[in-house]
Amino acid sequence: MGSVLTRHVGWFTGCLLATLALPALADEAARRYGCEQPIRLALYENRVFYRDGQGIDPDMVAELQRRSGCRFEVGLLPRSEIWLRLQNGGLDMATSGIPTVERRRFAFFLPYMYQRNKLIVPVALAPGISSFADFQRLPGARLGVVTGYRHGSYLDSGVRLLRAAGRVQEYPDDMARFTALQRGEVQALIGHDLNLIGTLPAEEQLQYRVIDVVPGPSIPTGMVLARSRFSAPQAAEWLRLIESMRLDGRLTAILRSHAPAHLAEELMSSGYRYELARRDARP
Repeated sequence: MGSVLTRHVGWFTGCLLATLALPALADEAARRYGCEQPIRLALYENRVFYRDGQGIDPDMVAELQRRSGCRFEVGLLPRSEIWLRLQNGGLDMATSGIPTVERRRFAFFLPYMYQRNKLIVPVALAPGISSFADFQRLPGARLGVVTGYRHGSYLDSGVRLLRAAGRVQEYPDDMARFTALQRGEVQALIGHDLNLIGTLPAEEQLQYRVIDVVPGPSIPTGMVLARSRFSAPQAAEWLRLIESMRLDGRLTAILRSHAPAHLAEELMSSGYRYELARRDARP
């Protein structure tokens, strides 16, 4: 009788301790990830990352929420507004961000893929373009960009030169700038193959070419964490979750579910050309 009672008391005590431990574990996780309060996160319309409620970015957010146990308040905003709110404390987190010196002052950047921006031009112009400089030399040719987008240091320097010459037109989103390209208002866009695939019907895509004009590696693209909300150790914990997704294959599965195999492979690669770099390093 005594041994039975002891077993029951031991079982009850174990259950009680486990129950008491649950809030403590939740509090510890909240401190680790900086999510004692729900995380305010914004997505933006982009044919590569998010479209019609689906895409790479919402799948990333759902997986990070599952692994961290944090709660997210997710909204949809224009890209330019997202950067403003991250800077002034109106947002805590965003997706698929490209770092710049200025942005690093107010945010941490945690890469989960590599974006290779290219030049999208009409078929008629494609034979004469193999570099961004070729496009710059076309008299009066205009470039369409989305407000708030950055494209990496190489392309952004070219954009600044064109902007100074009055040859850059800004648009609020992908659809608006592709419409401008179709109307001939601009003669090129900076983007990715998936921008073209996700925006235009298959037969209309044949009227354009996607040209890789960037000589360097692809651009690390990832989660953006506001420094006003998260500490450096907390950002490191979020990076650990992203790396766990990379190691167990979940990240690869997300990319492959939203892109053709060859483009998913490109998004997983830094684009660093080892053989070319080694050749250029020779005396």
